[in-house]
Amino acid sequence: MSETLQIVLCLSCAGLISGLTGFAFALVASGTLLSIRAPIEATALVLTCSILSQVLSVMRLRTLPPRATALAMIGPGLLGAPIGIHLLKDLNPEVVKVLIGIFLILYSAVVARLRSDYRISFGNAWSDGAVGFLGGILGGIAGLSGALPTAWSLVRGWEPRMQRAVYQSFTLVLQVWSLAILALFNPFPPELMADLALGLPIVLVSVLAGLSLFSRIDQRRFRSVVLALLAAIGFTTTALALPGLLR
Repeated sequence: MSETLQIVLCLSCAGLISGLTGFAFALVASGTLLSIRAPIEATALVLTCSILSQVLSVMRLRTLPPRATALAMIGPGLLGAPIGIHLLKDLNPEVVKVLIGIFLILYSAVVARLRSDYRISFGNAWSDGAVGFLGGILGGIAGLSGALPTAWSLVRGWEPRMQRAVYQSFTLVLQVWSLAILALFNPFPPELMADLALGLPIVLVSVLAGLSLFSRIDQRRFRSVVLALLAAIGFTTTALALPGLLR
């Protein structure tokens, strides 16, 4: 299969899933792109396309997160990201990925058994901030900044549009922050422009298709789709990290 076709299929799938659920673009796209592009180019391409995906979704849904909740999560998340990068020196990222993968699998299994309108009793600015901080750290260690905020939003009692507004605003800011850091310390290769010219229109169309599907599902089905995707990410993250951990 040609590299161009791989990029088209990869970004199409990532954009469709991101448009439908509001997350997982980077997780879906990174594996393929890192196998056919240099790390800096692949990361810059994923981040840029994912940022476009988040911006499109936020604009199309026209739902803003509560300001207090957004600030409570994003501020600690921005602080947590460089801490996660620093911890890479002392932690084995494969261990972290396996632990997070197992957590997502167990979390999805437990929450799937709860009522669809279940709401935790300790949701407040402090707990939102803790989730944002941990999300930032995990983003710095393993690129999983959106996993915890997404999982947390499912049990905060918000309807699907508000859930997406919260965790997508968090992911958007963290990804812009990551792209800025990447650009500051690593000049982008000129080949990136050609990939962006190919990829951005594909992301635009596929995200809009995913958003169209989102408008057709109810809260129960949205919850089921997100839980299934979180479980799939947990299995995939664990499976990819285990070989390196065992070595």
